[in-house]
Amino acid sequence: QGVGKNKLVDRLLELMQRPREYIQLHRDTTVHSLTLQATLKDGQVSYEDSALVQAVRTGHVLVVDEADKAPVNVTCILRTLVESGEMVLTDGRRIVPPGEGGRVPNSIETHPDFRLIVLANRPGFPFLGNDFFAALGDVFSCHAISNPDPESEIFLLQQYGPKVPIKTLRTLVNAFGELRTLADEGMLNYPYSTREVVSIVKHLERYPEENMSEVVGNVLDFDRYQPEALQQVTQVLAKHGIESYAE
Repeated sequence: QGVGKNKLVDRLLELMQRPREYIQLHRDTTVHSLTLQATLKDGQVSYEDSALVQAVRTGHVLVVDEADKAPVNVTCILRTLVESGEMVLTDGRRIVPPGEGGRVPNSIETHPDFRLIVLANRPGFPFLGNDFFAALGDVFSCHAISNPDPESEIFLLQQYGPKVPIKTLRTLVNAFGELRTLADEGMLNYPYSTREVVSIVKHLERYPEENMSEVVGNVLDFDRYQPEALQQVTQVLAKHGIESYAE
């Protein structure tokens, strides 16, 4: 979470010059909403093909985000599409592999350039999502995306905060790197990611006169409701010179 999966995919598709369709899943996603989307036109509700169906027809890349949030019975219909190239839609139409559209009535032929990229967080606390990898991981080419190494993260942060001193960036990277290590070891619940550091740096870039400790506190204040986590986070930040967060 927060490691830049969407940014990475967007940049990849930009370099490949491939158009994309995007759909974000959630706990209330149904098979119907995965294949059809409701729109309001001239005061009337009508249903159009979802991003999934449009990508299949046009040969775009479909990016499915937050796949672990949807019920497994919903995401499992993607298995049929990936394995066999077929899927029955809720309105009776059928997606068929390339070259078979003429043989199947009321069908949508899959474009040869259609590709599917699925983004999901790992199962377990604190994500509380479904184990997408266990259900569908065997039909995808899976890649685990972690936080960047310290030097790469500093380079990334410089793009968001070119005026922020390099010493400040290094302090943040080192502090959050230690927090992530504690999260990996199970001592902290939340996996402090690059996303939080980027938020801090963007704020410091715009308001350089503000104290860094206060800015860090604004991003991590939810920890104050967890005394044990607050104590550990405070100790790590103080170790790296961010003292007033503990006050």
